[in-house]
Amino acid sequence: MLLSEVSKKEVLDAKQAKKLGLPGKADLVIDETTGQIDKLVFPASPLRKKSKEWLIPWKSINKIGPDFVIIDTEFLASTLKMLEK
Repeated sequence: MLLSEVSKKEVLDAKQAKKLGLPGKADLVIDETTGQIDKLVFPASPLRKKSKEWLIPWKSINKIGPDFVIIDTEFLASTLKMLEK
């Protein structure tokens, strides 16, 4: 699967079975020391005023399927809380 194909998939919340939207063009953040994917980055949408860049840690991605990217927002929220401290 190409990264450009991931960009066209709708993002779903695994815990709430809720659609989070179509993210647009995707990018990867790769850890230079390990060479592993660290995060998926989706840019802010110019169509939504309050839209922010989506930074999704690789660990919070449950599955990338044929139509959807399924993420664990509970893990994502706990990661964000740890970063704020």
